[in-house]
Amino acid sequence: MDEKAMIKELSNFFYPKNIVVVGVSAEKNNLGKNIVMNCLKLGYQGEILSVGLKGGVVYGQRIYKSLEEIKSDIGLAVILTPSITIPGILEQCGKKGIRYVVIESGGFSEMGRKGRSIERACLEVADRYGIRFIGPNGIGVINMENGLAMPFVPIQQDLHPGSVSILAQSGGVGLSYLAFLAEENIGINKFVSIGNKLNVDENDLLSYLIEDEGTKIILIYLESFSDGRRFLEIASRSTKPILVHKSNRFKESAHIAHSHTAALSADDELVNFALKQAGCIRVNTMDEAMDYTKSLTMPPLKGKRLAVVSRSGGHAVIATDACAYYGFKLPSFPDSFLKKIEKRLRAHVIRLQNPLDLGDLFDLDFYEYIVEELLKRDDVDGILLGHGYRPKSPEQEASRKLVQRAAQLMERYQKPIGLFVFTESSEIEYLRRNSNIPIFSSPENAMRAFNLSYRWAFRRPIPIRPGRISGKDKKRAMDILKRNEGKKAISLKDSLEFIKSYGIYTVEHMIADGPEDAINIWRKFNSPIAMKINTPLFIHKSDEGALRLNLNSEKEIIEAFEKFQQIAGDRNIEVLIQPMIKEGTEIILGGKRDQVFGPVILFGLGGIFVEVLRDVVWRVAPVNRQEARRMINQIRAQKILKGIRGKGPLDIKALEDMIVRISHILIDLPEIEEIDINPIFLFQQGRGAKAVDSRIILA
Repeated sequence: MDEKAMIKELSNFFYPKNIVVVGVSAEKNNLGKNIVMNCLKLGYQGEILSVGLKGGVVYGQRIYKSLEEIKSDIGLAVILTPSITIPGILEQCGKKGIRYVVIESGGFSEMGRKGRSIERACLEVADRYGIRFIGPNGIGVINMENGLAMPFVPIQQDLHPGSVSILAQSGGVGLSYLAFLAEENIGINKFVSIGNKLNVDENDLLSYLIEDEGTKIILIYLESFSDGRRFLEIASRSTKPILVHKSNRFKESAHIAHSHTAALSADDELVNFALKQAGCIRVNTMDEAMDYTKSLTMPPLKGKRLAVVSRSGGHAVIATDACAYYGFKLPSFPDSFLKKIEKRLRAHVIRLQNPLDLGDLFDLDFYEYIVEELLKRDDVDGILLGHGYRPKSPEQEASRKLVQRAAQLMERYQKPIGLFVFTESSEIEYLRRNSNIPIFSSPENAMRAFNLSYRWAFRRPIPIRPGRISGKDKKRAMDILKRNEGKKAISLKDSLEFIKSYGIYTVEHMIADGPEDAINIWRKFNSPIAMKINTPLFIHKSDEGALRLNLNSEKEIIEAFEKFQQIAGDRNIEVLIQPMIKEGTEIILGGKRDQVFGPVILFGLGGIFVEVLRDVVWRVAPVNRQEARRMINQIRAQKILKGIRGKGPLDIKALEDMIVRISHILIDLPEIEEIDINPIFLFQQGRGAKAVDSRIILA
């Protein structure tokens, strides 16, 4: 099925002509009847039917004893019965012609072997009848546009329609996000609790929400990826902001996640890089997610020049620190503007500048003038506005009016205002309910949100799809792999020949079978040499004695060969010999086949930078030159590549080319499980780069 057809199909989960809830009874503690109640409460526009073994009446409506009793066609079924009954009920749905189902019951793979067998039975039935289903082990779907509300817990009254849609692997976390958004007076569009995502997964639903007209912001909570590569490919096409709260980050939480929704842990550092590559916004806490969501409901921050206006000098200083931390600028204000403000001050004890400390100004109507004048300025891209007052004080009404005017001015000038207000919680709640501007709890939170707004405004995702490279000999590469078929790893010589076939330059090398061969090669190279045992057994050659450097005499070469023979034992050995590289900066390139994202590549500076500082970046392959350049600019030691202390810049273009080529190796040849090219010597600009060592692990 193509994506357009799939998206059309998934609309049946949000806009069914009618629904049937299976598992309803009139008993006090029945959860199924809560689904009926929620749909009635939100004003679902279609017919609501109920099925339960005992029959009866709920909310004035008949409870049918089976699906067969219902004569009309059914658009969507919601099932909340013991897990063991689900395959049979799905069978009934199939016979009834119901093709869309939401399964909210628990007791599946998250409970172990027995649950997995029930899952397999559900999949078999669904496949036989062409049923698509969401779940199991979730709390269903909400569509605020038509009042569809499937959670089996009573939903809160203060939800209102808006533009934020939520996908949540955990029903509990999803409900928390619903509550937080309602508290912040941010409207909901759609909500899906995907649970074990056995049939319909986050990738299907993300594709749908990206095309959904009512959805403007997408918030996703995940404990695992169903198919990480597909997720990134879909997300990279989105013009809508996608916030991803990915938990199950560390080994300590992996066991918990496995028992909750059968989640698999992914390498968290790789997740960070992958989501950024696709243009997603990763959040690590629920507070962060809410601050970011609030920032996305405002006009985008299109520049880095901010005005800070605060009634408290201390909060102005904190806000200024936050601006500096995120790299924002505070432009100076003209004297004419500052003099107008100075005339309104009472004690004239505050020096006016940016940030503006207005602790000596008590005319709140004049605050409005200041905010508007700053928004008019071409050298101001946004305002951090701090205010504080006490409820039931003479300033209460004027302060409320100031908040309302700030919202209006933000909309008029299409520049964001990060408003942080210090007052009692009841007053904060009033402001949130009665104004159309996000209220932040501190200047740091407002600034964090501004930073996200700026990043989103300049988001430049690059679709993750293969391109073309010249100068590769794929047939030669495959021949090398074929002659190593059945091996776990290939020799150093074959590894170097392999990467040469993909256009990666290597240092000249020759093989010696004995000391005499080695001496002859040394004389041919006419330089000090490096000697390495030509076997894939040694990963860290220098630590294991399989590498000797700077050999420049017959005696040293003979001793090295004897040492290698001791390490190898009775085996006949080959030794790979290379001339020593006298210049260049060490680089590491590598790649592996990740279980979540598929082929991924690594780049970093070699030596201490990778071994001690772990200064590396990851990307999902393939990458083009533009993305390779981003990788190079992302490592902490990037200044070394651009030239420091009198040294000119290194050959960045050659490095970009190597990164692109290693990404294509992993895409083209699934036989390769891991590849490690370390070190590569990168030379001065225009002089290229050469690989010295390479290790290839086969799948």
